[in-house]
Amino acid sequence: MPERDPGSLRGDFLAIGLQLAAVMAVPLVLAVYVGGWLDERTGTRPYLQLVAILLGLGAAAYGAFLVLRRYWVENPVPPVSEEARRAGRRWDLEIEERERRREAGEDE
Repeated sequence: MPERDPGSLRGDFLAIGLQLAAVMAVPLVLAVYVGGWLDERTGTRPYLQLVAILLGLGAAAYGAFLVLRRYWVENPVPPVSEEARRAGRRWDLEIEERERRREAGEDE
């Protein structure tokens, strides 16, 4: 897997954030206006608007899922390397040793 420029990740997060904002805001705003318009025409205020908002929330959640799923497919999390596992074990041992010294009253 090729190394990625850390600056490009910032751009990815901005792009994903804007996509999420769009796919969540558009259905909700549309639902508020359509529900309000339907309530005005039928005299059922606020029931159709509430139903429309719930449908808009569902559409927004589904849109967010699609955006995130596409990102996850394009950027899979690589498996943890054995070297990273060894480094984690060394770090754990180092922390345990520091805690042991502190409990024993030994200064570093």
